[in-house]
Amino acid sequence: MSRHSLSLALLLCLCIQLLGSSVVLAGSSGQSHRQAHQVQVTSSFPTVEPDYIYTQLATMATRFQHREAGYDNTQVAGQNGHTGFANYWMQEMTRNLQGFASLETRDAFSIKGWSGRAATSPAYNIEKSVPGALHPEQIVVIGCHYDGEAISTQSAYDDASGCAIELGIARALGQFWRANQVYPARTLRFVLFDAEEQGLYGSFQYANEFANGDMKNIVAMFNEEQNGIAYPLRYLGQLANPQLPLTIDVSPLQSNELYPHQEALSSEQRQHIQRFRNLLGQALPAVFQQFQAMGYKGLTYHDGSQEVAQPIFTPEQLSLVKVEDDTLGSSDQMPFTLAGLPCATIVGNATYYDNHPPAWSYPYDQRDDTIQLMNTFAQGGSKKSNALTLALALPGMITTWMLHQPDIAGETSKNTLLPGPIADIADIGKTVTQQPISLSAQGYDPTGKNEPVQYAWDFGDGARATGSTVSHAYTHADTYTLTLTASNTSGTRKISKTLTIADKAQTFDNPYAAYQPGGTPRRNPAVPLPTANDALTDSVIHTQVVATNTPRQTEAQPVFIYWLIALGILLIVGGLTWWLVSRRLHNQKKV
Repeated sequence: MSRHSLSLALLLCLCIQLLGSSVVLAGSSGQSHRQAHQVQVTSSFPTVEPDYIYTQLATMATRFQHREAGYDNTQVAGQNGHTGFANYWMQEMTRNLQGFASLETRDAFSIKGWSGRAATSPAYNIEKSVPGALHPEQIVVIGCHYDGEAISTQSAYDDASGCAIELGIARALGQFWRANQVYPARTLRFVLFDAEEQGLYGSFQYANEFANGDMKNIVAMFNEEQNGIAYPLRYLGQLANPQLPLTIDVSPLQSNELYPHQEALSSEQRQHIQRFRNLLGQALPAVFQQFQAMGYKGLTYHDGSQEVAQPIFTPEQLSLVKVEDDTLGSSDQMPFTLAGLPCATIVGNATYYDNHPPAWSYPYDQRDDTIQLMNTFAQGGSKKSNALTLALALPGMITTWMLHQPDIAGETSKNTLLPGPIADIADIGKTVTQQPISLSAQGYDPTGKNEPVQYAWDFGDGARATGSTVSHAYTHADTYTLTLTASNTSGTRKISKTLTIADKAQTFDNPYAAYQPGGTPRRNPAVPLPTANDALTDSVIHTQVVATNTPRQTEAQPVFIYWLIALGILLIVGGLTWWLVSRRLHNQKKV
């Protein structure tokens, strides 16, 4: 073969190689996994399982519908999901916290019911409590509400989503504690608040009655509100739509219309709120990094007929999680914030009732609020969406990171645990003179021997009692130290709480108590709801994805560029060939 022929062959091979490379790149750009399966990685804090939270939401929302508070005994069998929802949630919570003996409490209280239709049964707050091993007298509350409107069906977004996130948090904590042989340092109380839709009655009942004497022992409160229609979701999964923000409403340090006395809080209370806010700022980058480590690096969105991969959980997208002062209220964090406590309400889209709502305003409190519509908002189709699954997981992961911190719940190692049972004094109600206070204890043997635990009480006024449940009335207003001694053959543990006994308990005014809704919120005609197209789905990308400003650049532009390069080389080869042939003919003529 001549030198010129060899050069031509090499150039042709290069063209073929470039063309082949362009085809491979075009094919690999769409590599993904259909489901948001968690990649098993070691984590320094409890990590939630996205698929578990989605599954729990889908199960509870579809199985236990029409959850009206206050009408349990008037519903047709099979049509009232209120009690069934609470029972299922409690069973799943118990399973998730296996190995850490917990107390179940159902607090019944009276409510008025809807306007024009009086309640026929009590409402019920549901609580699952896990005693702390180091500071059981200090409490962290993780709450949500489980009731719906009179017209509600699944109430999937508002607020079965928060209830599913609570289950995901408990599962992550239980797995982390068992795997690392640790125990929660402080006491955790998982709460389902009832009658939120009728005027926040469940949370105000909790603060003003059920746990009134314990409010000053609460370290922090997390309110898992309506979630899932938020980051990293784009409305209908369309790339042209923006990623929706996730909002964290935090106890303000300045007074506002909802909380007029924030500036009058003690310096200690203000310091606690400020530290809490600082921790939230640290939580977000740590949580985004954890999602990346778990393999959630990108999502596909729709761009015309194409599926375009875009990165998620990147540092540039941290601003889409907005930490703001709580100026909205309207949810179960309110009595806790009024008490001067650090609170975080994690909430997704809430623009449906605005005067000029954007197209992606989700119809919470409407009968249309279903898991199918949530999926449609997330990807265009009603089947399981990966964007929705991750949007549900993000609030849970933020909460578990916060709970892991020593200033919030923290953990203590099994190896450093003092001998004796782990025990806790259950919620303390109003502490008023001459009024009996019911007190109960919960405890377990961490050695696994299941030895019985004995309880002895010292009320701090000279009176004593024994037993897991006791009652005592204080005759004089003062400050007393209540001490519980829990013991078995392995050792003894003391738990003390400071009680402030007064002639009148400090309570918190419910700003919604005077308003009695009818349970049929108006529809917003400015928000047409989408029709599902189940041919549309989304995918998780587990490999690194490069962001692009032009949607079609992700897949189409690299192929186009390589074809241009190949065409240029072919032109050069053709030109060189023509020149060589012309030169040879010219030389032949000379000869």
